[in-house]
Amino acid sequence: MNISNQKIYEQVADIILENIKSEAYQVGDKLPSIQNLSKQFGVSIASVREALNALRTIGIIEMKQGYGTFVKQLEPTFFELGDKFNSLEQIKELLELREIVESATVANAARYRNENDLSQLKKALKVMSEAVTDGTSGEKADLAFHLAIANAAQNTLLVELLNNISELMQNSMEETRKIFIYNKQKTMTKLLEEHEVIYHAILKRDDEVAVKAMQMHLLEVKDTILANFKEQ
Repeated sequence: MNISNQKIYEQVADIILENIKSEAYQVGDKLPSIQNLSKQFGVSIASVREALNALRTIGIIEMKQGYGTFVKQLEPTFFELGDKFNSLEQIKELLELREIVESATVANAARYRNENDLSQLKKALKVMSEAVTDGTSGEKADLAFHLAIANAAQNTLLVELLNNISELMQNSMEETRKIFIYNKQKTMTKLLEEHEVIYHAILKRDDEVAVKAMQMHLLEVKDTILANFKEQ
């Protein structure tokens, strides 16, 4: 089966996911090797590897070193209560805090940023860009981007505040990015573009545009999270 050339790894991931959902594979089944999948779909080994990375990121498969790739579950799970989150209320409070703090932070970042700040922001954007094409989630770079904005605001207390909630932020970013990988209406490219708009506003020292861009980004994150949070 040959497939077209547009976002090849996403197409491969979709086909494998559909095979799993149609019960061609059961939970616990071993998938064919990367080499065999490459021949089956008529794509490169790299594209298959990226597809499997994406499916692993959303929890569908697991890779066991030396044994192969196995089906872990039939549907992805997002924002379930457990080790990462105590309640839906905790998530709402985190989002509210981020909206209040990061709107003010990005305004100051646009006013006071220096060349080193821009370098750190560009570095984080580069890693996020790579996540768009390699099937990984990129939440560490996402967090680094937002922490770099706090540093650019030249306020040590803001940096300390965001560092104090950085674990929760990264966990929520990881889950949000899983949704963007899985949901074709919410693409990783769109998520990257939202960060790029924020960066360019900071670059141009346009605090008003920076605030609007941050607020739009956080609203998109909020809507995505609340639509996919599952209380047990």
